Amino acid sequence: MENLENKIIRNRAAFDNAEPRDGHYDRFIQKLGQISRARKYSIPYYIKVAVVLLLVSISSITVYEMAIQPHFERNMYSFGKLSPEYREVEDYFIRSINVKYNNLQKLDLDDKVQKDMILKELKEMDKIYQSLSKELENDPNNERLINAMIQHYQLKLDILNDLTNQLELIKNAISNNKQNENTDL
Repeated sequence: MENLENKIIRNRAAFDNAEPRDGHYDRFIQKLGQISRARKYSIPYYIKVAVVLLLVSISSITVYEMAIQPHFERNMYSFGKLSPEYREVEDYFIRSINVKYNNLQKLDLDDKVQKDMILKELKEMDKIYQSLSKELENDPNNERLINAMIQHYQLKLDILNDLTNQLELIKNAISNNKQNENTDL
């Protein structure tokens, strides 16, 4: 390595006397510009795919979350915050109530006043639950409040079950009467 270095030092004048051809610097700058432009806008295909998949996933999760709890507020959990067991119980009741509530919404009631009255009563029940939830924030270890909230969920689920069953029976009876009238004619 030292021999090569010594040769370069001894023959330095021979190396420095040659100049590049005319336009060398212009061609060099032009090539640099092409390389930097090509690299600036070149995003690999797999990154593009990953970004699209990420956006689709995020939008799907958002839509799913909005569809699961349309009737309840996002921070509806109250005693579920206290322990994982309570969270599981509250999840069960919220899911069951949402399913029954959606089934109730799907039933076509001829009497809109009756449907509005039912929905109003359910909202009143929600207000009672919210007041229990506020009390629980002040006293989180109160077992009586937690039991009252669980009983509230059970009562609401029972009411929704009964309402749905009765309305389906009425709907079936009406459709059977219409079929009987059509066959009698």
